[in-house]
Amino acid sequence: MSPRIRYALTLAVGLLSGTICYVRLSQRQQLAQDFTWTWRAAQFLLLRENPYRLIQPQGDYPYQTYFYYPLPAAFVGLPFALLPPYFAGAIFFGLSSAALAYAITQDGWQRLTVFAGAPYWVALAVVQWSPLLAAAALLPNLGWLLSCKPNLGLAGFLYRPRLRTAIEIFVFLLISLIVLPSWPLDWLSVSSTLQGHPPAAFILPFGPLLLLSALRWRAPEGRLLFVLAITPQLLFFYDQLILGLIPKTLKSGLVFAGLSWVAYFAWRLTILAPQTDQILRQPTQFIVTLIYLPALLLLFWHERFTQVDRG
Repeated sequence: MSPRIRYALTLAVGLLSGTICYVRLSQRQQLAQDFTWTWRAAQFLLLRENPYRLIQPQGDYPYQTYFYYPLPAAFVGLPFALLPPYFAGAIFFGLSSAALAYAITQDGWQRLTVFAGAPYWVALAVVQWSPLLAAAALLPNLGWLLSCKPNLGLAGFLYRPRLRTAIEIFVFLLISLIVLPSWPLDWLSVSSTLQGHPPAAFILPFGPLLLLSALRWRAPEGRLLFVLAITPQLLFFYDQLILGLIPKTLKSGLVFAGLSWVAYFAWRLTILAPQTDQILRQPTQFIVTLIYLPALLLLFWHERFTQVDRG
């Protein structure tokens, strides 16, 4: 892919995703949705206040919980803090999508299937960080952003570990400690109230199978899948977007994206049924079965053909 086409594609993805995100935010009228917590935390930082103490559960979404992100996430929100919430969320997500498009086209077109999967569109719907963190896992210049959401950041770092990225993260964390020395304790305190974030590998009956990915630890995709599977996360599609880096071909990427939509619509149909068990009203089992397990199968499938090619 020529640099000119790659830049044009990056710009187009950023503009289109940002526009769609803005339209959705203006229709939903819930500020910047999930990005609201970062947006508000950045505003409190500008006022030299502690966001962990001032952001309290005090109403409906997006005011119903504490600020659960590490302080570096609030730093990232600073450029958006003075913007209206719809613009803040839309611009953040547009830039995140542009960064992801630029990152995944380093080696061609095949990974653009990430944008076709349900995890990306659910992330857009709620203005989540996962596209930006997937980009940070691929681009050395953005590696420091992995500190903003550690459960995804650790998997992203180990996908392509670099000394440079580790130094950047250390410096970023050091700066945040200088600004607010108490934030790690404050963050741990509010995080202790967080529920509903089980590791995928602990979900029965199929979750433990994901531990087999440790057998492919030497492969970047093996480390990514194993670490993400044992890390607490919200099993609601968007945190699983980074698994879209595992498919290596256009065909496998399209199949993986298609299965993610099967998982999404199966879950949506399930919650419409009045007699559905409360456990099945959550998308957990669908995500483990139709996103995580296919990622595991692709991990071993690609490895098999890689070994054949080497032979």
